[in-house]
Amino acid sequence: MSEKINIIQADINDAAQLHEIEVMSFPPQKAASLEAFEYRLRKFPQWFFKAEKSGKIVGLINGSSSNKLYITDDLYGSDGGYDENGENLLIYGLAVHPDFRHTRVAHLLMDNMINAARSSCKKHISLTCKEALIGFYESLGFTKRGVSRSTIGNMINYDMEMFLDEK
Repeated sequence: MSEKINIIQADINDAAQLHEIEVMSFPPQKAASLEAFEYRLRKFPQWFFKAEKSGKIVGLINGSSSNKLYITDDLYGSDGGYDENGENLLIYGLAVHPDFRHTRVAHLLMDNMINAARSSCKKHISLTCKEALIGFYESLGFTKRGVSRSTIGNMINYDMEMFLDEK
């Protein structure tokens, strides 16, 4: 029987390992810097999760609470539009180690983040993605909004969004 994947909150001591997975998953001009990860882990760690298997970090997801609806390029370099009382969750990145892709790690990370957003009474979640990933996010309940204003990495990205039911 295979080992279980655990999704838990990341902490500052994980920054270097998390960053390694980030740079394996995104082109250099799109990957978040180690400094950005350290900032997020210090300022809003409640929105930074890791996937572990047998004690090894195999994936990550991070974002921030915000009053902004969508990600724009300026949010990657500053405080991420962080507002503790914001009604929205902006997801900055989802990355899985190449050896663990297509093993549902990304699904588990996304499910965890969506549940955390619901538990925190967020009303809306948004993220950007490349065209090839639209179907993945739609399978999780996201809707394509259109071409994103974010052009980090000189790439065409798409805004994806999910409105959370009030329960």
